[in-house]
This record gives sequence, C-alpha cells and structure tokens, in this order.
Amino acid sequence: MSAKNAASKIVSLDAVGQAEAVRRGDISPRDLVEAAIWRIEEYEGLIGALVHQRFDSARAEAASVQNDRPFAGVPVLLKDSSAGAQVGIPRFAGNRILKDKPLVAAVDAPVGKCLRDAGFITLGVSKIPEVGWYTDTQPVACGPTRNPWALERSVGGSSGGAAAAVASGMVPVAHGTEDGGSIRIPASFCGVVGFKPTRGLVPLPEPNTSHANHNFVLCRTIRDAAALLDLLAGGSPRALYWSPSTGRYARAVAEAADLPRLRVAVARSMGGLEAHIDCQRAVDATIPLLEELGCEVIEGSFPPLDQEDATTYALLLKVGGEGAFRGLEKMVGRALSTDDVEPFIWYMGHPQGPAVTALEYLDAIGRRRTWAVEVMNWWNTFDLLLSPTVCEPPRTLQSHAEEAPEETLITVTRQMAFAGAFNETGQPAISLPLHWRADGLPIGVQLVADIGRDDILLAVAARLEALKPWKHRWPAICTD
Repeated sequence: MSAKNAASKIVSLDAVGQAEAVRRGDISPRDLVEAAIWRIEEYEGLIGALVHQRFDSARAEAASVQNDRPFAGVPVLLKDSSAGAQVGIPRFAGNRILKDKPLVAAVDAPVGKCLRDAGFITLGVSKIPEVGWYTDTQPVACGPTRNPWALERSVGGSSGGAAAAVASGMVPVAHGTEDGGSIRIPASFCGVVGFKPTRGLVPLPEPNTSHANHNFVLCRTIRDAAALLDLLAGGSPRALYWSPSTGRYARAVAEAADLPRLRVAVARSMGGLEAHIDCQRAVDATIPLLEELGCEVIEGSFPPLDQEDATTYALLLKVGGEGAFRGLEKMVGRALSTDDVEPFIWYMGHPQGPAVTALEYLDAIGRRRTWAVEVMNWWNTFDLLLSPTVCEPPRTLQSHAEEAPEETLITVTRQMAFAGAFNETGQPAISLPLHWRADGLPIGVQLVADIGRDDILLAVAARLEALKPWKHRWPAICTD
C-alpha cells in the first residue's frame, strides 16, 4: 500500500477508530499524526482552515505519548479562543495585531488539559472570524476559510476553521465553542456533527460568567461525540454554571436500540423567521426517519418558540459586541483604531444611534430570560424538538464580504435564530448532517432535548446515523 493510500485509510477513521487501531498495535501514534499532517498539507491551501501549525512539536509529542492513553496520538485542532487553551499555544482572535503578536497561553484550560492528558495531539489552531463575532469565517488578518463542499461558499462561524478541518478529514475532531450556535452553524454548513451539551456539563475556564457560552468539539460520528462527552464532562460544582455528568454517554449510544417512545415537536420557523425551503425540506425528510424509530412526531404551533423577540435579541447582541470589542482592546493592551479591526467589529464597538441605557439593558435581559424559562417549561410536554439548524444554506463568501456592517448584524441575528435560542436556555442541541442538496451543499437539521438529557439526544442521533449514514460522504475535492 502506498504512503498516500495508507494515510487516506487512517484519516477515514473517526477518533474512536483511530484510538482502537493504536491499542491493537495496527498503527502508532506517530502514524496518526503523520497522516493528519499529510492531509492538512494536501488541502489547507484550498480550504484555509488553520491559523497556526505546530507539526514539529506534534511529532515529538506523538513519539512520547503512552499507548495506553484513551486517545493516544489522535490528532486534534484547538479553536482560536481561550476555552481550550494549552500551554505555549498562541491565540490570535482573528485580529491583525494579534496575528503578528499573539497571546501565548501560560496555563491549560480544563478542556485543553483533558485532551492532552487523554493522548490527543494538537496539530494547530483553527480559524475564527475576528473575535468570533460573525457567522462567517474570513478574517482579513488570516484569509478566508472555504467550504470543502463548495469552495466559494461560507463555512459559517465562529468555529468555522474547525468545521472545515473535520469535513475535509484533516482531523477527526476539532475543539469548538459557541455563544449562539458557533458549533452547530458551521457543522450544518460543512456536513459534520455539531453538538452543544447541556450548559455547564463541559467546563470553561473560570471565572465563567456567561450563561450562553458552551464548550465542546466538532466531529464526524455520534460515537465520537459520545466518547468525547464522557471524556470532557465534569468540572467543579462551585463553578457558576455546572451540570453533573452521568459518565454514560457512550453507553447510551451503544444501547440506542432500546429507545423509549418519544414525542417530537417540529419547528420550521423561530420568532417569526421562516426557514429557507431547502432547510424545511431537510426537516420534512427527517420526520419519516424519526417515525421509523417509533417517535410520535407532532406538528403545530408552539407559542414559546413563535414568540421569540428578535428585537430584544439584536439589542443584546449589540451590547455583547461592544463587550467583545473592549475585550479585544484588553488583549491588545491599548485602545483600538479603525486600522486595527475590521469594519464590523468597529461598528459593534461603537454602536450607532442612542446609547443603550442600563435600565434598557436589564429589561432586555429580563425579557430574554423569562422567554427562556417558558421555552424550558415547554419540555414538560415534549421530549425533543426537530428544526433546521440554520435558516438558510451556506451563502457565498463574496456575499458576506460585500455586506455593510449594519447588514452583517442582521445576517448574524438571522442565522443564529434557530441555534442561539438554546444557548439562552442551556439545553443540549445537536446538528446532524442528514441531508445534502442536489448541488452537493450539506443542510443540517437540529434536535434539542431537555436540560440534562444529553444521553437521549445522543441515542436518537445514533439511531438516525444508522438509518441514514453520512460517514462515507466526503467533499469531491477530498476524493481525488
């Protein structure tokens, strides 16, 4: 077998499969790392998923990792954020100043430490939009990340580089984070699995005061998602947001044949926003699969979802964007000018029109959280919600690049509508690559479960994966 064929065979395995091959002695951790490096060198020039590579360090780590580690030698990418930081690895935040003078982690974040202790080998850092505040990944400082399924299309954001890397087989899993769908939106656009566990189940660096922030990975298979949740779930009950782990997520997937009869509601709109017809068709095509699993699928109007207040959400996004701008100033260590950031981030840092007062902000938070409680209480009636992951298929990179800043905010608000609602509630939600358009673009569908029911969500996802497998599907550019 040629070296290229051997590497292709390795990268076709998911993370669990690669780890099992190492434990059997079929391949070595160094083989896994070399195969991933070959894949990155083969496709990175086309896709642009990485902002930093550390191949020499990865090779050295692979040579010394103990084969009894649960994921010995399995390659991974860290997102360009602090949530998965590992000592010595730089952070750029998609910004032109930090691109030349990055922040270098002095301590491990909990997830970064857990990945390394489990034997994962970090090959580099994946791209994000500037400070992660966009649903498209083409930072001026680092260049665009292109969708492996259609190179002129967006990968989404903010975990866009991670999604593109997994979709093209550079790594089997890649770290991601989200405040409003930043794992699930890129997963939908790139045809991979994007899972957001219950809030507080996977730890974030403390002090974490964000009720919307979640931390996990993107991957290609449900068994990887379950195995990684078993690995990463945990943390201190003294954290502001913490959820106890069952430690049985992989087992729930393995025993998925014993599903109870579940009630599944269907939503094709959110807060008055109707999904694109292609996204609605993906939902429609999922319904017979759920019924084949014995689920009771219920159509109708669901007031808590229909009553989402987009105006309130947009106000909170604007305030959050200003906070992100101030946070970037702290990272850089000085006030920023228009030459230092992209127009959208400048716009977010300098809101137009009357300033939002403290009372207006507190009132908006109160309305949003009251709505979130109403949504969570609705799960007394249903077990799962089926919806589009994103309101539309991936747009072209050019269409995003040509937007004025005020148009970009509208795009972000719209594209986050279905996914971002469940960052507010903290419920587990997953985007599944069950559908592709005739032109080859993936269309993800989202399933949402009740707080703490990550096990049932993963079990249903595993059954859907078995009914309509996607692991064999690769972008055309990756099958040459």
